[in-house]
Amino acid sequence: MRSEKLLAMATGLASMTIALAPRAANACAVCGLGPNDVGGHAFNSSVLFMMAVPYTTVVLVGGIFLWTWRRAALRRENSAVPPKY
Repeated sequence: MRSEKLLAMATGLASMTIALAPRAANACAVCGLGPNDVGGHAFNSSVLFMMAVPYTTVVLVGGIFLWTWRRAALRRENSAVPPKY
C-alpha cells in the first residue's frame, strides 16, 4: 500500500515536472532545429535507412535460400534421369 502511494507521488511529480518544463519534454529530435537545418534531413535519412535494412536483409536471405533450393531441385531432377544404354 505504501509503495503504491510512493509510486503515485513519483508519477505525479514527474508529470508536473514535464508539464512545467516544455523544453525538457520536447521528445522530437527535429522540432528544435531551424527550417533550413541539415540535421533534419540527416535524421530523416537515417530513420529511412534503419527501416529499410531489415527488409533488405530478409529479401537477400530469402533470395539466397530460394536460389539454392531451386538449384538443388534442378540437380535432383537431372540426376533422377535414368542413364541411356
